Amino acid sequence: MSAVRHKPCLGKIFPKHVGIGEQAGKVFSVRIDPPAGMMRARTESEIDIQQWDDCQRCPEFESCYPLSMATLALQTAVAAHH
Repeated sequence: MSAVRHKPCLGKIFPKHVGIGEQAGKVFSVRIDPPAGMMRARTESEIDIQQWDDCQRCPEFESCYPLSMATLALQTAVAAHH
């Protein structure tokens, strides 16, 4: 285990999962309402600009953002195969 102490929010800029319902990361949130009848699923996304500004000031931002992107890419790849 690493002796380096990280903030608990490291790598959590985006929601952990994207699916039906409301999912929130530290900065980005997504809400997906299920399709109903002939209506397609409705989606909404939000950005917390104040939190984004706080994240950019964080000394761990330079590693947090790539980790968040890598996590998102992995989740996307797994979801595409299941």
